[in-house]
Amino acid sequence: MIIPPGRVKRCVRVVSSMGLAILCMGVALHAPARGQTPAISVDQLLRMSGPELDALYRQGSLAGIPPGRVRGTAILAPGTRRNGAMARGTRLVWQGKVFDPAESSAVNRFFGLPIVRARVYQEQSWLDGAPTLVLDYSRTSRIYARNRDEIRQVAPGLLLGLMYARTTPQPTLRMYFVLEVQP
Repeated sequence: MIIPPGRVKRCVRVVSSMGLAILCMGVALHAPARGQTPAISVDQLLRMSGPELDALYRQGSLAGIPPGRVRGTAILAPGTRRNGAMARGTRLVWQGKVFDPAESSAVNRFFGLPIVRARVYQEQSWLDGAPTLVLDYSRTSRIYARNRDEIRQVAPGLLLGLMYARTTPQPTLRMYFVLEVQP
């Protein structure tokens, strides 16, 4: 059967319009309500690329100092297949942080022991200049003195962190990490 060219164009327009309508309906069904942040999991963060993590961090909000122990997950190779395995392997070495809001401090847990202490305060992010929670090791640790962490809340109970090296002429992003705050 031969279809006249005019009819083919009309069919393509109809099918394209239907596809666009279905796509829009699907987006509307899965989009969060205004003012709500979609739930994000650690597994989803582990699958994101560096630019996606940067964008998510920029959208995050200033977090208060979380009380007590928080579980940490290192994101060493964003956007790669090996990232999940590396994150699991790194957990044997680094388990997260213990925060003390009363003292405005945090301690990193390496091999299950509290080893590297940081001062915690609010300051401008080195990534975008917006407010962030800073973990400053410059006066509390010889080992980590040239490092600085920043964290923002990206979902309820989930903090995305950036670890910077204090290099010149500008700081260098070394890695990302996730902190899970238990209710």
